[in-house]
Amino acid sequence: MTESASSPAASPAISLTNSGEGEHSYLIGQTLPRPSPIIPDHELLKLIGRGSYGEVWLARNIMGAYRAVKVVYRSTFDSDRPYDREFEGLKKFEPVSRTHESQLAILHVGRNQTDGYFYHVMELADPATAECRVQSAELKEQHGAEGQRPEKGFDVASYHPKTLRSELQAQGRLSPGESLKIGLALTTALAHLHKHGLIHRDIKLSNIIFVNGRPKLADIGGEGGRDLFVCGHRRLSATGGTRNAPSRSL
Repeated sequence: MTESASSPAASPAISLTNSGEGEHSYLIGQTLPRPSPIIPDHELLKLIGRGSYGEVWLARNIMGAYRAVKVVYRSTFDSDRPYDREFEGLKKFEPVSRTHESQLAILHVGRNQTDGYFYHVMELADPATAECRVQSAELKEQHGAEGQRPEKGFDVASYHPKTLRSELQAQGRLSPGESLKIGLALTTALAHLHKHGLIHRDIKLSNIIFVNGRPKLADIGGEGGRDLFVCGHRRLSATGGTRNAPSRSL
Protein backbone atom coordinates (compact mmCIF):
# COMPACT_ATOMS: atom_id res chain seq x y z
CA MET A 1 0.00 0.00 0.00
CA THR A 2 1.55 3.31 -1.06
CA GLU A 3 0.31 6.86 -0.69
CA SER A 4 0.00 8.63 -4.02
CA ALA A 5 0.91 12.23 -4.67
CA SER A 6 -1.89 14.78 -4.80
CA SER A 7 -2.30 18.51 -5.10
CA PRO A 8 -3.13 20.51 -1.94
CA ALA A 9 -6.69 21.07 -3.19
CA ALA A 10 -7.34 17.42 -3.92
CA SER A 11 -8.26 14.75 -1.38
CA PRO A 12 -5.36 12.39 -0.61
CA ALA A 13 -5.68 8.95 -2.11
CA ILE A 14 -4.22 5.52 -1.59
CA SER A 15 -3.34 2.93 -4.20
CA LEU A 16 -4.07 -0.72 -3.57
CA THR A 17 -2.66 -3.54 -5.64
CA ASN A 18 -4.54 -6.82 -5.57
CA SER A 19 -2.94 -9.84 -7.22
CA GLY A 20 -4.50 -10.39 -10.62
CA GLU A 21 -6.76 -7.34 -10.39
CA GLY A 22 -4.36 -4.47 -11.02
CA GLU A 23 -4.09 -1.21 -9.10
CA HIS A 24 -7.06 0.81 -7.85
CA SER A 25 -7.11 4.25 -6.19
CA TYR A 26 -9.60 5.34 -3.55
CA LEU A 27 -10.09 8.58 -1.66
CA ILE A 28 -9.14 8.37 1.99
CA GLY A 29 -12.34 7.96 3.98
CA GLN A 30 -14.02 6.10 1.14
CA THR A 31 -15.22 2.60 2.02
CA LEU A 32 -12.91 0.07 0.44
CA PRO A 33 -14.47 -2.84 -1.44
CA ARG A 34 -14.95 -5.86 0.82
CA PRO A 35 -14.12 -9.41 -0.28
CA SER A 36 -16.92 -11.27 -1.99
CA PRO A 37 -19.00 -13.26 0.52
CA ILE A 38 -18.95 -17.04 0.51
CA ILE A 39 -22.35 -18.61 -0.20
CA PRO A 40 -22.30 -22.42 0.03
CA ASP A 41 -23.17 -24.21 -3.22
CA HIS A 42 -23.44 -20.90 -5.12
CA GLU A 43 -21.05 -19.08 -7.43
CA LEU A 44 -21.40 -15.29 -7.22
CA LEU A 45 -21.26 -13.91 -10.76
CA LYS A 46 -22.15 -10.23 -10.63
CA LEU A 47 -23.14 -7.52 -8.15
CA ILE A 48 -26.60 -6.30 -9.24
CA GLY A 49 -27.68 -4.13 -6.31
CA ARG A 50 -26.26 -2.28 -3.32
CA GLY A 51 -27.95 -0.39 -0.50
CA SER A 52 -27.19 1.07 2.91
CA TYR A 53 -26.84 -2.30 4.64
CA GLY A 54 -26.44 -4.97 2.01
CA GLU A 55 -25.69 -6.19 -1.48
CA VAL A 56 -27.57 -8.28 -4.02
CA TRP A 57 -25.66 -10.68 -6.25
CA LEU A 58 -26.49 -12.65 -9.35
CA ALA A 59 -25.49 -16.22 -8.50
CA ARG A 60 -25.55 -19.69 -10.00
CA ASN A 61 -26.16 -22.76 -7.84
CA ILE A 62 -24.69 -26.22 -8.26
CA MET A 63 -27.72 -27.30 -10.31
CA GLY A 64 -27.05 -24.54 -12.85
CA ALA A 65 -30.00 -22.37 -11.80
CA TYR A 66 -29.55 -18.62 -11.57
CA ARG A 67 -30.60 -16.97 -8.31
CA ALA A 68 -30.44 -13.65 -6.53
CA VAL A 69 -28.53 -13.60 -3.23
CA LYS A 70 -28.86 -10.74 -0.75
CA VAL A 71 -26.08 -10.30 1.81
CA VAL A 72 -26.51 -8.08 4.90
CA TYR A 73 -23.37 -7.10 6.84
CA ARG A 74 -23.08 -6.50 10.59
CA SER A 75 -20.42 -3.83 9.96
CA THR A 76 -22.99 -1.55 8.31
CA PHE A 77 -25.03 -1.31 11.54
CA ASP A 78 -24.15 0.78 14.60
CA SER A 79 -24.86 -2.09 16.99
CA ASP A 80 -25.99 -5.71 17.18
CA ARG A 81 -29.59 -4.80 17.97
CA PRO A 82 -30.78 -3.56 14.54
CA TYR A 83 -28.71 -6.22 12.77
CA ASP A 84 -30.28 -9.01 14.83
CA ARG A 85 -33.72 -7.42 14.42
CA GLU A 86 -33.31 -7.52 10.65
CA PHE A 87 -32.48 -11.22 10.83
CA GLU A 88 -35.47 -11.93 13.10
CA GLY A 89 -37.77 -10.21 10.59
CA LEU A 90 -36.31 -12.34 7.81
CA LYS A 91 -36.95 -15.51 9.84
CA LYS A 92 -40.60 -14.50 10.18
CA PHE A 93 -40.97 -13.73 6.48
CA GLU A 94 -39.07 -16.70 5.02
CA PRO A 95 -41.88 -19.30 5.29
CA VAL A 96 -44.53 -16.72 4.33
CA SER A 97 -42.65 -15.74 1.16
CA ARG A 98 -43.46 -19.03 -0.54
CA THR A 99 -47.20 -19.00 0.15
CA HIS A 100 -48.28 -16.20 -2.21
CA GLU A 101 -47.61 -15.85 -5.93
CA SER A 102 -46.72 -12.15 -5.65
CA GLN A 103 -44.20 -12.49 -2.83
CA LEU A 104 -40.60 -12.99 -3.90
CA ALA A 105 -39.82 -16.52 -2.72
CA ILE A 106 -36.90 -16.97 -0.31
CA LEU A 107 -35.31 -20.34 -1.04
CA HIS A 108 -32.57 -20.50 1.60
CA VAL A 109 -31.26 -18.46 4.55
CA GLY A 110 -27.76 -18.68 6.03
CA ARG A 111 -25.50 -16.85 8.46
CA ASN A 112 -21.72 -16.47 8.63
CA GLN A 113 -20.90 -15.52 12.21
CA THR A 114 -17.14 -15.45 11.60
CA ASP A 115 -17.23 -12.91 8.78
CA GLY A 116 -20.26 -11.04 10.14
CA TYR A 117 -23.07 -11.35 7.62
CA PHE A 118 -26.26 -13.22 6.87
CA TYR A 119 -27.74 -13.93 3.47
CA HIS A 120 -30.79 -15.26 1.73
CA VAL A 121 -31.16 -16.89 -1.68
CA MET A 122 -34.16 -15.75 -3.71
CA GLU A 123 -35.86 -16.17 -7.05
CA LEU A 124 -34.13 -14.21 -9.78
CA ALA A 125 -35.96 -11.38 -11.50
CA ASP A 126 -36.55 -11.48 -15.23
CA PRO A 127 -33.87 -9.65 -17.23
CA ALA A 128 -34.58 -6.03 -18.07
CA THR A 129 -32.53 -5.94 -21.28
CA ALA A 130 -34.28 -6.86 -24.50
CA GLU A 131 -31.49 -9.19 -25.67
CA CYS A 132 -31.44 -11.10 -22.40
CA ARG A 133 -35.27 -11.28 -22.35
CA VAL A 134 -35.31 -13.12 -25.69
CA GLN A 135 -32.70 -15.61 -24.48
CA SER A 136 -34.56 -16.12 -21.21
CA ALA A 137 -37.88 -16.73 -23.00
CA GLU A 138 -36.26 -19.33 -25.25
CA LEU A 139 -34.76 -21.10 -22.23
CA LYS A 140 -38.10 -21.14 -20.41
CA GLU A 141 -39.70 -22.87 -23.42
CA GLN A 142 -36.97 -25.51 -23.31
CA HIS A 143 -36.61 -25.98 -19.55
CA GLY A 144 -39.86 -24.73 -17.99
CA ALA A 145 -40.57 -21.62 -15.93
CA GLU A 146 -39.04 -22.76 -12.65
CA GLY A 147 -35.92 -20.66 -13.17
CA GLN A 148 -33.54 -23.49 -14.09
CA ARG A 149 -31.55 -21.44 -16.56
CA PRO A 150 -28.47 -23.27 -17.86
CA GLU A 151 -25.30 -21.25 -18.32
CA LYS A 152 -25.45 -21.63 -22.08
CA GLY A 153 -27.58 -18.84 -23.57
CA PHE A 154 -27.92 -16.69 -20.44
CA ASP A 155 -25.98 -13.44 -20.79
CA VAL A 156 -24.59 -12.67 -17.35
CA ALA A 157 -22.76 -9.54 -18.51
CA SER A 158 -25.91 -7.79 -19.76
CA TYR A 159 -28.23 -8.94 -16.97
CA HIS A 160 -30.09 -6.33 -14.94
CA PRO A 161 -33.25 -7.11 -12.94
CA LYS A 162 -36.58 -6.14 -14.44
CA THR A 163 -38.35 -3.86 -11.96
CA LEU A 164 -41.30 -1.52 -12.17
CA ARG A 165 -38.80 1.31 -12.23
CA SER A 166 -36.94 -0.13 -15.24
CA GLU A 167 -40.25 -0.74 -17.04
CA LEU A 168 -41.39 2.86 -16.57
CA GLN A 169 -38.01 4.13 -17.72
CA ALA A 170 -38.23 1.95 -20.83
CA GLN A 171 -41.91 2.52 -21.68
CA GLY A 172 -42.66 5.93 -20.20
CA ARG A 173 -46.06 4.77 -18.99
CA LEU A 174 -48.04 1.58 -18.50
CA SER A 175 -51.33 0.72 -20.14
CA PRO A 176 -54.49 0.75 -17.99
CA GLY A 177 -54.59 -3.04 -18.18
CA GLU A 178 -50.99 -3.42 -17.03
CA SER A 179 -51.53 -0.91 -14.21
CA LEU A 180 -54.59 -2.80 -13.00
CA LYS A 181 -52.81 -6.15 -13.14
CA ILE A 182 -49.84 -4.85 -11.14
CA GLY A 183 -52.04 -3.01 -8.65
CA LEU A 184 -54.16 -6.08 -7.91
CA ALA A 185 -51.11 -8.32 -7.55
CA LEU A 186 -49.43 -5.97 -5.08
CA THR A 187 -52.52 -5.26 -2.97
CA THR A 188 -53.19 -8.98 -2.54
CA ALA A 189 -49.51 -9.50 -1.65
CA LEU A 190 -49.74 -6.78 1.00
CA ALA A 191 -52.95 -8.24 2.37
CA HIS A 192 -51.17 -11.60 2.61
CA LEU A 193 -48.33 -10.03 4.58
CA HIS A 194 -50.74 -8.29 6.95
CA LYS A 195 -52.63 -11.53 7.48
CA HIS A 196 -49.40 -13.03 8.81
CA GLY A 197 -48.66 -10.03 11.05
CA LEU A 198 -45.98 -8.53 8.78
CA ILE A 199 -45.67 -5.05 7.29
CA HIS A 200 -43.41 -4.14 4.36
CA ARG A 201 -41.64 -0.87 5.18
CA ASP A 202 -39.91 -0.01 1.92
CA ILE A 203 -42.30 -0.22 -1.03
CA LYS A 204 -40.99 1.65 -4.07
CA LEU A 205 -40.62 1.16 -7.81
CA SER A 206 -37.27 -0.63 -7.60
CA ASN A 207 -38.65 -3.06 -4.99
CA ILE A 208 -41.37 -4.31 -7.35
CA ILE A 209 -39.78 -6.90 -9.62
CA PHE A 210 -41.02 -9.29 -12.29
CA VAL A 211 -40.47 -13.06 -12.14
CA ASN A 212 -41.76 -15.01 -15.16
CA GLY A 213 -43.74 -11.87 -16.02
CA ARG A 214 -45.50 -11.68 -12.64
CA PRO A 215 -45.03 -8.58 -10.43
CA LYS A 216 -43.69 -9.39 -6.96
CA LEU A 217 -42.81 -7.48 -3.81
CA ALA A 218 -39.09 -7.54 -3.14
CA ASP A 219 -36.27 -5.61 -1.53
CA ILE A 220 -33.69 -5.26 -4.32
CA GLY A 221 -30.73 -3.21 -3.08
CA GLY A 222 -32.01 -2.82 0.49
CA GLU A 223 -31.99 0.97 0.32
CA GLY A 224 -33.64 3.26 2.81
CA GLY A 225 -31.94 2.13 6.00
CA ARG A 226 -35.15 0.90 7.65
CA ASP A 227 -36.29 -2.49 8.85
CA LEU A 228 -37.85 -4.24 5.88
CA PHE A 229 -40.46 -6.10 7.90
CA VAL A 230 -42.02 -5.52 11.28
CA CYS A 231 -44.37 -7.91 13.04
CA GLY A 232 -47.83 -6.48 13.55
CA HIS A 233 -47.54 -2.93 14.87
CA ARG A 234 -44.67 -3.73 17.23
CA ARG A 235 -41.06 -4.12 16.20
CA LEU A 236 -38.97 -7.14 17.15
CA SER A 237 -36.02 -6.41 19.40
CA ALA A 238 -32.74 -8.30 19.65
CA THR A 239 -33.73 -9.63 23.07
CA GLY A 240 -37.01 -11.07 21.81
CA GLY A 241 -39.12 -8.27 23.30
CA THR A 242 -41.01 -5.65 21.34
CA ARG A 243 -41.43 -1.93 21.20
CA ASN A 244 -43.88 0.31 19.42
CA ALA A 245 -43.23 0.85 15.73
CA PRO A 246 -44.05 4.13 13.96
CA SER A 247 -47.66 4.42 12.88
CA ARG A 248 -46.63 5.10 9.27
CA SER A 249 -45.46 1.73 8.02
CA LEU A 250 -45.08 2.21 4.28
